Amino acid sequence: MTWTGSFHSMSYSLSFQFWSALNLSISLRNWNTSTNSSYPKTPLSPLKSLTETELRIKGIVEKLDQLIPPRPFTHVNTTTSAAHSRVTILNPQDTYCRGDQLDILLEMRDHLGHRKEYGRDFLRARMSSPALKAGAAGKVTDFNNGTYLVSFTLFWEGQVSLSLLLIHPSEGVSALWRARNQGYDRVIFKGQFVNGTTQVFTECGLTPISSAELCEYLDTRDQEAFYCVRPQHMPCGALTHMTTRNREISYLTVKEQSLFHRSNVGVEMMKHLKHINVSRCNTLKYFDLHGTGIFKTHLLLDAERQIQVQWKKHSYPFITFQLYSVIEEGYIPREIDRIPGDRNTAISITLGQHFRLFPIDIFIRRVISVRNAIERLLLRSPATKVILKTENIREMHTDTERLGDFHGYIQYLTMKDIFKDLNVGVIDAWDMTIAYGTNNVHPPDQVIANQINMFLNYIC
Repeated sequence: MTWTGSFHSMSYSLSFQFWSALNLSISLRNWNTSTNSSYPKTPLSPLKSLTETELRIKGIVEKLDQLIPPRPFTHVNTTTSAAHSRVTILNPQDTYCRGDQLDILLEMRDHLGHRKEYGRDFLRARMSSPALKAGAAGKVTDFNNGTYLVSFTLFWEGQVSLSLLLIHPSEGVSALWRARNQGYDRVIFKGQFVNGTTQVFTECGLTPISSAELCEYLDTRDQEAFYCVRPQHMPCGALTHMTTRNREISYLTVKEQSLFHRSNVGVEMMKHLKHINVSRCNTLKYFDLHGTGIFKTHLLLDAERQIQVQWKKHSYPFITFQLYSVIEEGYIPREIDRIPGDRNTAISITLGQHFRLFPIDIFIRRVISVRNAIERLLLRSPATKVILKTENIREMHTDTERLGDFHGYIQYLTMKDIFKDLNVGVIDAWDMTIAYGTNNVHPPDQVIANQINMFLNYIC
């Protein structure tokens, strides 16, 4: 995912107002408070939903255990070394083109220079151009044999910095996973019970933590519980506040802890391959289909990369003083039906402005027809990417009765409702043009560029 300078409008709900209303006390309204006289030897009888939840948790943990197998080691020298591993750019070039994919082969070695035979090192790949305030994450493919493929999509032009960090070796990853799941006692919870002017703190936790009499705070719906040692002469409902501190405990061995010294975490692996140059290279060539007028079908081709980009206007209603051809006229649903579709095909659809002059049923019918055609497309080719672009806002004082943004807003809401549960991407041009304050049916290039970047994010 890339990020560049862009404009977005958002609204936030201020949840802190709700919490302030609680006066920092713990609400027990949704908890069933009870007392256990001793440490339970067997778990509470689960409800059916709890059993289903526990089975799901067990299945997820088993998958994670397979993903992170044990990697014991006898000496730190046999763990992954950033300095001794090899980084190779595949098919290197003096200059790259925007849109190219840069692939890097990574061969892991230990501190003795021996090839690693397994994967699961924790890596972080990033490219950036600080001057442009632009950055993107790389994709890391683990072949589980000590080699990795790191891929970057070059989204922008200019000088691009590359970074590949070894956050933790696979042996450290294994140690962290084992240690995490060994105990619930890394944090000491202290609950404050208040009864009149008397205040008492007792130990609390996510599991029963003592053989003493306990207060159990149970969420009856989801069966999640929290426990505190019950103070003498106070009810469990007297719990009002909580504080925590870390317990001085570690489940890592001294040898394992050495893997997480500051100098061993986040070590750069691309010390000699830090920068590349990316140019525009507009390799797409215009192909003249010999149509008439500015609203003819436009076609761009890149034969070398086997890329085809086609633009075609939608059919009636299309409002313009210009004369345009209707010989190859096709409604959007029919155009979609002609597309076989595959994982290398992306379709972008926008409609709205030309419908504002007519009763809303015309627009609704067309949008429903488009949705039905997209459903047929995704049924025959689920890998095809479909992206919807909402309409822009426009001039405030241009024939408000026929073209005003109120009509556009109603269409915007209608379109969102009709497509709300369909697997398509959305470029919210309505939101973006409000944020930018364009008030122009044809927004400036900077806005269009951000809309194109969003489209590329969906298809890359």
